[in-house]
Amino acid sequence: MSGLGTWLTEVGTAALVGTARREPPVAPSVLGLEPDDGSPAEERLLASAALVDVTTRAGALLAEPRAGGDTAPTEVLPACSDTAAQLLHLLLTQPPVSGSARDDLVLEWLRLAAEAQQRAPWWLLPGLMDLAAGRRPVALALATALGARGTWLAGLNPAWASLVVPAGDAPVADGPADDWTAAWPTLPTAEAIPAFAAGRRADPDAARLLLDAQWDSVSAKVRAEALRSFRHGISPADEPLLERGLDDRAVSVREVAASVLGLLPDSARSARMAARLRSLVRVRGTIVRHLEVDVPDAPDAVGVRDGLTAPTRTGTVAPTTWLAQVVRAAPLRTWTDITGRSAAGTLKMLRDDDVRGWLVDAVVEHRDREWAVACVGLGVSDPRLVWLLPEQERTDLLVAWVTRPPKGRDLRTLLTGAPRPWPDELGRAVLAGLRREGGNPLLEQAAAPLLAAALPPSLTPEIRVALERAPADAMFLRRALTETLQLHAFRTSLTEAFR
Repeated sequence: MSGLGTWLTEVGTAALVGTARREPPVAPSVLGLEPDDGSPAEERLLASAALVDVTTRAGALLAEPRAGGDTAPTEVLPACSDTAAQLLHLLLTQPPVSGSARDDLVLEWLRLAAEAQQRAPWWLLPGLMDLAAGRRPVALALATALGARGTWLAGLNPAWASLVVPAGDAPVADGPADDWTAAWPTLPTAEAIPAFAAGRRADPDAARLLLDAQWDSVSAKVRAEALRSFRHGISPADEPLLERGLDDRAVSVREVAASVLGLLPDSARSARMAARLRSLVRVRGTIVRHLEVDVPDAPDAVGVRDGLTAPTRTGTVAPTTWLAQVVRAAPLRTWTDITGRSAAGTLKMLRDDDVRGWLVDAVVEHRDREWAVACVGLGVSDPRLVWLLPEQERTDLLVAWVTRPPKGRDLRTLLTGAPRPWPDELGRAVLAGLRREGGNPLLEQAAAPLLAAALPPSLTPEIRVALERAPADAMFLRRALTETLQLHAFRTSLTEAFR
């Protein structure tokens, strides 16, 4: 150890055991200092400690210089106005609303900036990218606001790297490259699946032909996920490849193929399922006609190929399992063909609640509006059906349920799932319910967290009235109404800032 190194060690030892037990060492001559023999030991130790600190800092090696990077490109987009910048700065540093509402407003700011072809000012880029790094919707909306310099800056910080190339979502948002079919067979699985989904959206026929050609060379996971993307733009031309999927060696591929084939009501598989259902359903009664549904026998090899659960030697598969699978897979028109009645008339003839539940699953899977209207009209309590209704009918139904909440309805789930902003009629019904004398705790609990994002700005006068009449101790509701007004005011300011 050098003299300097020994001195550094001894200073540490003196500090550890105390000057009563160890005299502070004299600084080595290499430092060029005059010895201090007149000061108390404690002061000499503190002076030595300060000297150690300076010496070690000054002697630290510099970090390896980074390789020279590209300089920032010339900016081509104009910066937003000062007012827009101030609003973004406020959202990033002192948002006047809750966290979720703040994210909505940032997205609104980014949308308006993109429409105006303006960028965020450079001094706000780090804060904006820090926020976006943990919020994917914000990250995906960044492109225009970053500008050329923001994109360059993001490439210098690993924490922002994902903002430059939003992996996985870029192909979906922007569409595939022109030559994507040539590159697709060589892509790793993680990239091949979203790339195929994007290609399917852009050109269903090209995607189908590509998968058919590459069927034996891609993994079962890719085959299954590629078939799953056939839900977009499905047509009878897809049936042969989906039938091929029914014979695949991988269970996952067979299951997806059977599920997607169910979306083709005129496919051979749907016809086979319809035939199975017809053999089980009988119309009974003379005065009051109703449906009687039998359970099926164990499926044969053809049935198993169509997706029915294979029977076991121990008989552990309940026959109702096969019945549920047949009801869910058979075309809905099979039921009306059997009864000769409408969807509503057929539902009235169905007495088995289990079968009715499986039938509702089929209605949701096929997104059949007529059957959804029939189910809701007969009081079937399933929120999934509400979103299949025509817009005005859905609004009328929600208004009625808000006004007179029926038993068995989860009002919060219904209001949460309703498209936002709510239609004016629904917003007014909710505000009227909240203003009702004596309050409505269930409605308040269900609606208050949604108000800021769901109430349209056109209802601002009614919102003010609701806030004025809200009880002083209804802090949760008052806070929600106040935030709604703040949100609307902020949105108005944003719109004006980009004009």
